[in-house]
Amino acid sequence: MPPRVLICSNYYPPTFVGGAELIAARQARALAALGTEVAVFAGDPTGRTRRHGRRRETHAGLPVYRVGLEHRDFDPDFVNFVHPEVEDHFDALLATYRPDVVHFHNLVGLSVALVGVARRRGVKTVLTVHDHWGFCHKNTLLKRGLEVCADYTRCAECRPLIGDGAARNVPIRMRRDFVRAQLEQLDAIVAPSGYLADAYARAGLPRERIHVVWYGIDVARFAAVQKTAGARVRFSFVGYLGAHKGVHVLLDALALLDDPTRVFVHFAGDGGERDACERRVRAIGLGDAVRFWGQVDNARIDAVYAETDVLVLPSVWPENQPVCLTEAMAARTAVIASRIGGIPELVEDGRSGRLFTPGNATELAACMTEFVHTPSRAIEYGEEGHRRMAVNTLEGQVAKLLALYGSLPSRATDDTDLRFVCAGERVDPECARAMNALARQGDRRWRFVLADWVDDDELARARALWVVDRSAGVADVLRGLRRGVPLLVPEDDTELRDLCVSVGCGLFYRDAAEAIRCLEHLVANEATRRTLGDNGRAFVARPWRASGAVENQKHEVH
Repeated sequence: MPPRVLICSNYYPPTFVGGAELIAARQARALAALGTEVAVFAGDPTGRTRRHGRRRETHAGLPVYRVGLEHRDFDPDFVNFVHPEVEDHFDALLATYRPDVVHFHNLVGLSVALVGVARRRGVKTVLTVHDHWGFCHKNTLLKRGLEVCADYTRCAECRPLIGDGAARNVPIRMRRDFVRAQLEQLDAIVAPSGYLADAYARAGLPRERIHVVWYGIDVARFAAVQKTAGARVRFSFVGYLGAHKGVHVLLDALALLDDPTRVFVHFAGDGGERDACERRVRAIGLGDAVRFWGQVDNARIDAVYAETDVLVLPSVWPENQPVCLTEAMAARTAVIASRIGGIPELVEDGRSGRLFTPGNATELAACMTEFVHTPSRAIEYGEEGHRRMAVNTLEGQVAKLLALYGSLPSRATDDTDLRFVCAGERVDPECARAMNALARQGDRRWRFVLADWVDDDELARARALWVVDRSAGVADVLRGLRRGVPLLVPEDDTELRDLCVSVGCGLFYRDAAEAIRCLEHLVANEATRRTLGDNGRAFVARPWRASGAVENQKHEVH
């Protein structure tokens, strides 16, 4: 019997940003066409739904449950990866819809903790990764100056702190630790390219749970695209007009062409670099040889491919499996693309297209000139690309996913490993220094997340509740004490220090060096942790003489 599937994506048609949302929607429709019961949980950034409110609608015959999201929910400069209100809506839907499998796509803006919510319901979990978001807060792996990052543990070099939308700045490593702990709970990760599968494995995710499944496309639709030869070779760029997409490289290459009157260039898309692109086109005198289409709905993208001889994708970031490439190849369109990320898995240099060094405008100009001098090569490469894509159907992709769903083993539902949960309204710089000093690649002992990112079950599995705010009080540690979690508190927070001493429920530290020694001691001594935790649990379980547990505990301590 087909499984009941819940598709989860931050965006979903008719509102979407890029290829990931299209893939999620196509997957949902194809599953439904095969007799699988499918529903969708998605974000709604349109303003029709109040922030973190929920509404139900029907799209393309499928029920879609949308949660209102705003720009701040997606902003990478803030905590965009955990929203408890969204988790509550998701949990309620799981309780009523009762899926067998949740297939996640992009989760930024929603909450990566949805994975843990589904696991605790005993639902099988699969995530299709579309970029590097699972270990890079910017998605692209690009450092300053468009340099590609090779060390996924050095996030603080790009952004040491992220905001939580209030007054608290959070060390970036806490994002990495929390996201990593959630992704480790997945039953399977689907990577559309071998490149991205290897990248997630290098980032520390279990390679045996990562499966390479190419994006499927509607081959028949794009194979029907009709082209007519023109006097000029028609090059097209399709996608977001951003620096990471290398549009500046394409413009530099155009300026290097010997005879630009023999080419015409289409830019289909919009983005932050559009105004700069238009100014550059005018500056090099190519205004009559370039057309800016603006944002083109995917339902109309066939019209762009019909006017394209060669698609150019000059990305400087490691792309996964660009939808524009697979669609163009299915439409018998030759391609020129950067030799980076998963692109070489799609394009065979000299057979279905040409590859060039990322950022090298001279090489790109040479590739373009080859098609100008030998226009028949575009037809030859286009046919070869079509043959390569002919077997990459959407139906084939979904068949592989259904087989994957059926093969997933049952695993424990409570295996989140968060190690140290941190409490307080701010993160003291001494504590941030201690965290950074303990950052060791591949060492799972050192993970730090905020208390308000986790539920009570996850908190109960922590090695300690570390108070990282010197102004915190007893109220900030009650959750941990009730669940038998030992405390680690600042020495100059006399209220909490006296609590730890009199009750025997925790350790205290003076500075970063002492905090590190305490953390190392708690990791190495399970018996100590258990004793401290038991003492704290027994303390809060005592009957109190009056109402107001916090005030009574203060009296007991002093």
